[in-house]
Order: sequence, then structure tokens, then C-alpha cells
Amino acid sequence: MNKRFIKISTLMIIILVLSACDLSKIENNSNDNLVNKINVVEDHWINYEGISENDKNMVKSQFIPYKPKENYEVSHDSYVSYFNGDEFIKTELYEDTPEIISSVEEADGIILSFNKEHKSGMQLTITYEP
Repeated sequence: MNKRFIKISTLMIIILVLSACDLSKIENNSNDNLVNKINVVEDHWINYEGISENDKNMVKSQFIPYKPKENYEVSHDSYVSYFNGDEFIKTELYEDTPEIISSVEEADGIILSFNKEHKSGMQLTITYEP
């Protein structure tokens, strides 16, 4: 009976360890969406000069903190405007999505502008290389 208890206990420990390994892998590859769709600005987008323009087909996100060392992936076609504080740097169009956006060293924030049709599915996630 004692040997059977040890075998069952050992098996349970192995299962728990393997489960913990799988959970940590999922946590490290988290796909948390950085776009807050509740606080988007309807009928606007940021143009190539950094100016917010009216456009009834577009939506723009609020300012999203950005770290150039991270890899950000955008799920749908969008304009990504890079900022350093309030200072506009540039806007880039990403059309072959999902796509990793460019790293801009001097940027500390971004704003996404995208078509209203993509609002429900729009995601900006940090991707982790295995």
C-alpha cells in the first residue's frame, strides 16, 4: 500500500509540474489587446502630417504607450502614428496584416487609425519570440 501511495503521489507531482510549464508558456505568449475599443474616437484618423482629420469611415485609438524594443503586431490594415510625448514623428500604413509594425527608437507612444469595419476585430498585441 505504501508503494502504491508513493507512485500515485509521484505521478500527481509530475502532472502538476507539466501543467505549470504549459501555463507559463501561455502567459509568456499572452495576446492582450492594447487597443481600448471603448475609448476610441469615432470619425477621425491621424494623417501623414500628424493632424487628426474627420473621416466618417475611420476610428482612432487613444494614445497607447510604446516601447521600441518590443514587437507589436497589428491585426488589420491600419495607420500607425508614432509620437514622442505630444510631438508627432510619423504615420505609417500597414496593409499586409497581421504584421509586425516598425520599431521607432524615439517614439514613446502610438495611435492607431483604422476602418470602422475592423473595430470589433482590431488588435494590437506584443509578440514574444520563442
